[in-house]
Amino acid sequence: MLKFFRLQNMAFICLILAGILLASPALAQEKNYRVGYIEGGSYWLFSDSLQAVKDSLQARGWLEKIDFPGDAHYSPGWDRDELLEQEARELMQRDDLDLVLAAGTDATRAILAANNHETPIVAMAVSDPVDSGFVQSTQDSGVDNFTVRLDPERYPRMFDIFHQIVEFDRLGVIYPDTESGRQFTNLGAARRIAAERGFELLEYDRITTESVQDCLEGIRHLLDKGMDAFFIPSLLAFDWESSDVDKILSFLREQGIPTFARNGSRDVEAGALMGFSTVDFSRRGNFLSQMIIDILEGKKPRSLNMVDRGAPKISFNIQVANEIGFNPPFELLAATDELYREISLPEDRLVE
Repeated sequence: MLKFFRLQNMAFICLILAGILLASPALAQEKNYRVGYIEGGSYWLFSDSLQAVKDSLQARGWLEKIDFPGDAHYSPGWDRDELLEQEARELMQRDDLDLVLAAGTDATRAILAANNHETPIVAMAVSDPVDSGFVQSTQDSGVDNFTVRLDPERYPRMFDIFHQIVEFDRLGVIYPDTESGRQFTNLGAARRIAAERGFELLEYDRITTESVQDCLEGIRHLLDKGMDAFFIPSLLAFDWESSDVDKILSFLREQGIPTFARNGSRDVEAGALMGFSTVDFSRRGNFLSQMIIDILEGKKPRSLNMVDRGAPKISFNIQVANEIGFNPPFELLAATDELYREISLPEDRLVE
């Protein structure tokens, strides 16, 4: 009889525990993580990178565990530095976020300035985290709650390969004379490779509005100085969705100027001579999503590997070469990964 009552009591206790578990979503389901997001303004590289991260999280079975709340998604718009700084502070003051994603140089600088040294921060699509001073070195971010994806040799390789192929004497670069402006043109890498390879770097630092007319004025100034090649930076004037980029590329071709597009394939297909093939977003998404998963599982951001080296792939446009009178070496054509035989403008471009 005693044994019977003990069995009854055990069954009753099990029923109570089962009821508690069923009634408690926090216990019955896996934890939902909350991730904030901040960018300086709308830009294709940021949106494509974020989507690649989400796609990779989905493939790994993690996206359903993560919420990207709308009230923690900030994109104040370009040239609104005070608002960007304010929104960065708001994100860092919240206690309901498990991680914050920062996209781009401006947003990363703002979020680090507002850092609470508790909420994990992952930065992506940053021009050069080392030259920007965001990280201590390629091996150490220097900040316990911060990490970033970086490819330390990508931008120096651009200038190096461009000079190997075109053998120009005077490379022109334009940029706003600000921290971010110098990064968008990779000025540090350009100066370093110019010194190593022995070409002259012609600089125009009076870009203010980043408009098409502003940049054309800078390019004309550099032509007067003897520029015989041009590096296309990541300024708003070269963003097809917000500027009539064709006006600049057509002008450069009319002047017979070889160009290297920092943003890659899209610009090359649309009228630049060459560049690296467009970012492999699936690779980038996988690298960043693994960072996020590692952090949410308990690893410190500072302990993670930040270096994601990718072999450069060349993009080249034959029609542009013909228009500017450049005869590409056979070795270049054989090594090119993306070869465009004509100029094709993006369908979603802005036409002024």
